[in-house]
Amino acid sequence: MKTIIKTWICSVVLVVLYRALKVLTKSDSRVREDFESFNEGFTVRIFLSDNGRSITFAKENGKLVRALQKRPADVAITFKSIDAAFLVFTGFMGISKAYAEHRFALSGDIGQTMTLVRMIDIAESYLFPYIMTKRILREVPKKQMSSLRVYAMTFLGV
Repeated sequence: MKTIIKTWICSVVLVVLYRALKVLTKSDSRVREDFESFNEGFTVRIFLSDNGRSITFAKENGKLVRALQKRPADVAITFKSIDAAFLVFTGFMGISKAYAEHRFALSGDIGQTMTLVRMIDIAESYLFPYIMTKRILREVPKKQMSSLRVYAMTFLGV
């Protein structure tokens, strides 16, 4: 698959992931609890590759919001290639396995990153079909609401 198409798909999935996390910080008690453990101003940046697109989000006034790219990140995840990002963002590989296989570089506090990964795992359990989620996660988290409701709130806005 061409790099441009993979980059576009990953960019869309990044936005969907951000919006799903935004929904789940309000609607899922586990994600909300993890999110509340972050300090005010906590910032995450995810790069698709060294020269690729990125998304930055932060905790501001107790809410998850998009942040300026110039803002320094507390946790930065940089995928080493668009192919590595594509595997993770399309559900062919879990983020834990990608980390174990050195498919991305991480800067920032590992404890905060583990909390973020737990939040992403829960989001994946809502966004991906059970068959895919079972393959990429060691343990599939129980849903506290329907995936359909999460999708509706993600795409219609919160």
